[in-house]
Amino acid sequence: MSRAGDSDGDRNKYNGNKELSEGAAAAVNPNAIVFQCLSCLQIVADSTTWVRATPELRTFTLQSAPADTITISDELSTSHDGHDLGSTYATFSCSNCTHILGKIYRTTPRYLDDLRDYFTFDASALKNYQIGSDEAANGPPPADTDFAILKPEPDAVAQRLAIMETVIMAMHDEVEQLKSEVAALRNDAGVNYDSDARRRPGPARGRKKT
Repeated sequence: MSRAGDSDGDRNKYNGNKELSEGAAAAVNPNAIVFQCLSCLQIVADSTTWVRATPELRTFTLQSAPADTITISDELSTSHDGHDLGSTYATFSCSNCTHILGKIYRTTPRYLDDLRDYFTFDASALKNYQIGSDEAANGPPPADTDFAILKPEPDAVAQRLAIMETVIMAMHDEVEQLKSEVAALRNDAGVNYDSDARRRPGPARGRKKT
């Protein structure tokens, strides 16, 4: 594995010492969109080096990504179907949790040439939020139509909600089970206490002297 920008052939070398934070991103671009790994919520990039969105792949491409947040695979793979058919690429992942975030295309069909050697993120692998106000952005910002790929699809939302509902129901069942066990323990403790009290001999009573 290698860090982002390690390869001499990449056009997307990035200053590895630069810390990407909300404050730093705001200083560079007041309208930046900040991208977080969906798995661990580490900040992995921002939109200040935006290249384009590719709705057919549900991806967006950036010229660079911070070297300390991205790890690039040394292995190349080939796409055998879909919009990027025939392309070769290396995957890259979150440096914190190894969650796969996207691809760096090494060869592409002509219509995807502008993605080559850049960071193409899978929109479904990320969370995002926009910072800043009304000032003009530095560099080409995402167009309004590009924001569609940054929003989860309805099916994905429904699936996440179903998972959450399942987890909540399971937790509810566990809580009810624990409540029943605690009540049973309390009941047993009370019965044992009453039994001990009945068995415990009282003070000896002497006969009255006549």
